[in-house]
Amino acid sequence: MVEPRPQSVDPALRDALTRRLHSRSVVSGQITLPAAPGLLDAYVTMCDDIFAAVGRRFSAEQLVHFRSLLDDQLKQAFAASQRSNVVIAYDAPIGTVLNYHVTPEWSSVEGTYENWIASREPPLFGTEPDARVWELACGATDPGAFRVLDIGAGTGRNALALARRGHPVDVVELTPKFADMIRADVARESLDVRVVQRDVFATTDDLRRDYQLILLSEVVSDFRTTKDLRGVFELAAKCLGPAGRLVFNTFLARNGYAPDDAAREFGQQMYTSIFTRDEMAAASARLPLQLVTDESVYDYEKAHLPDGAWPPTGWYAEWVSGQDAFDLDRELCPIEMRWLVYQKTS
Repeated sequence: MVEPRPQSVDPALRDALTRRLHSRSVVSGQITLPAAPGLLDAYVTMCDDIFAAVGRRFSAEQLVHFRSLLDDQLKQAFAASQRSNVVIAYDAPIGTVLNYHVTPEWSSVEGTYENWIASREPPLFGTEPDARVWELACGATDPGAFRVLDIGAGTGRNALALARRGHPVDVVELTPKFADMIRADVARESLDVRVVQRDVFATTDDLRRDYQLILLSEVVSDFRTTKDLRGVFELAAKCLGPAGRLVFNTFLARNGYAPDDAAREFGQQMYTSIFTRDEMAAASARLPLQLVTDESVYDYEKAHLPDGAWPPTGWYAEWVSGQDAFDLDRELCPIEMRWLVYQKTS
């Protein structure tokens, strides 16, 4: 019978042994994170913890340098696009050295949606028109005299349904493949839809001045500034006919919540641009537009979509509740997507 060897486990010696183990490891990896400069501290802490876990903890001086480099790349990426990342590639040979490289990368909004088309199974946004949009349109007894402008129509989910009801519809769509998809459906069904592929803010010369409804569904959530909001209100004031209505959905901060830069930046990365009601009021100020309804998208669509159509997609319910930006229960989220309807007053 072999006698067990005597053992002593000294914590200090075990730590020294573990440090040597780490120095003999060979490590490589890549961290890809959405770029939100206001969350710099969170990025630094995450990376410092990862590097420390493989035995390459930064000194105070090294951490300052890493933070400065990461801050610069985050700002560069986010300034270029709200569809941006920072990529942190690192490798550590045997020893105590850690090599890393921080790279910004980004794509345009239209490029992101082109990738959606290529990589996701349809329907991308659901099959039914938005219940709020449909209700407004169905208030018209003569669809042929009720012209609609659909800005950012996507796959045409609203525009095609309205055209089938008899509404003449103009579409302005930024993403070329979306515009082509709508044109193909229009040609196949011989619908009264005109498709314009461009940035809606480039000009209004090719738009009418007698629309009875202007809609933006899941579009304002991609806006970056209140200047974009103002642009929509100015376009509506110019292009709506008498008593015409503007309807859009947008994420609004709940009363008492003032979003900071980090929340706004990360929200933009999550297709969840956040505005306050004060910002909305300022953007529409001194224009002949009056807010007539302000309703929860979650509540309205859940209550009014046809049976079996809720939620429109697997991601929709959490997204409109603000949960793509905040890891909280719906009732605790400080933001919510709302349907806002404005009417032209003169």
